[in-house]
Amino acid sequence: MKRLMTLSTLFLVAACDTSDGQGASTSGFVTNTGVRVNPVNANVFEVVPKAGARGSSPFWCGAGQYARRALGAQDNARVHVVGGVGPGVTSTSPDTAQFSLLPAGQAEGATGRTGSWGPSLGASKTVISARSGCSRSSDRDLR
Repeated sequence: MKRLMTLSTLFLVAACDTSDGQGASTSGFVTNTGVRVNPVNANVFEVVPKAGARGSSPFWCGAGQYARRALGAQDNARVHVVGGVGPGVTSTSPDTAQFSLLPAGQAEGATGRTGSWGPSLGASKTVISARSGCSRSSDRDLR
């Protein structure tokens, strides 16, 4: 009986694993380009690009698609960087950035960190501009 309970526990733990093997949760939002976005709280969300991604485009793409599709923000709404690139709070990825529809000083729960690369703390773009870095062919149906 003890062995059966141990096996049942192992099976349950394996079934509950929500990581993608790269430290990103698989329970959050995923863009058409494979970027993951996880809510931190009601006002802050964390963008987790694919491993090895460089530059700001994957972060802005994730933030723009999440704001539009998950939060229902209009194309002219602004998306703000409220935490520069660094270790995730919703995943174990070393390269995440936090965004909000609120400016950095008003988004409670954000890291507020300044990253050494990627989108700059305090920067903002309109939702449509943020989404412009996404794959155009897959993004047509998102408008």
